[in-house]
Amino acid sequence: MPDAAVDEFADKIIALIAEAVPRRYRKAGLRVDMQLKRDLGFDSLGLTSLLFRLEAAFGVDLSTIDLGTHMGSIRTVGDAIAMGRKVVGEARALQQR
Repeated sequence: MPDAAVDEFADKIIALIAEAVPRRYRKAGLRVDMQLKRDLGFDSLGLTSLLFRLEAAFGVDLSTIDLGTHMGSIRTVGDAIAMGRKVVGEARALQQR
């Protein structure tokens, strides 16, 4: 994947996270090292909301993916970007079959 596409993907995930952040935790900018729970106030409902946003933004169906294996590893914004890349890639691969 070209660097521009990687940066565009990360920017899109960061924008989705920014939309889902509870109002009282909104900050001027997000960093990849920020903790989703501690720094941004995400709970399990917030993570679920992020998944729905991910589906809509990338036009994929995540119901075909075992998200349990991915969700436990998401702690930071960077983790969410990595997880997003992985599940969107898996969902796209399954849709092409």
